[in-house]
Amino acid sequence: MAQIKAQWIEVEDFIELANKLVEKYPEKFGEVDINQLVAYVCVNKDKPESKCRPYDMTGSKEPESFTNSKTYFVKMFNDIWDKTRQQKLAIVFSVLCRIEPSNPGKVKPFDYADQDEMVTNFGAHWHNRGDLPDLLNDNVNFRF
Repeated sequence: MAQIKAQWIEVEDFIELANKLVEKYPEKFGEVDINQLVAYVCVNKDKPESKCRPYDMTGSKEPESFTNSKTYFVKMFNDIWDKTRQQKLAIVFSVLCRIEPSNPGKVKPFDYADQDEMVTNFGAHWHNRGDLPDLLNDNVNFRF
């Protein structure tokens, strides 16, 4: 049987949420250039069960970045993005935590060591939890 070709669209509200998180947490994300970030969602496929990460993220370093208008690329499946506002904010927060402004194009790995902030503050499997705080409206006592 033929594979279905993935159809990707840009996630407009991803950048909107990222901007709001940068504004709310300038001490954490103040140096992140949101204009260098783009997010895509696959609209015709769900995340395969074999994939454990909620999203993939890559960066583009020089000289490759010279031909790109963006530096950071996020890809996820529709069933991951089509969740609650709290879950979307947690995904965007995680993405922002992986950007190193001092090293453009570098993306921290999605592993326990580098996502320790997410696990410490929101628990294991945070991207599937339904009891996440609203990172824009709730007062969250972060442990960084």
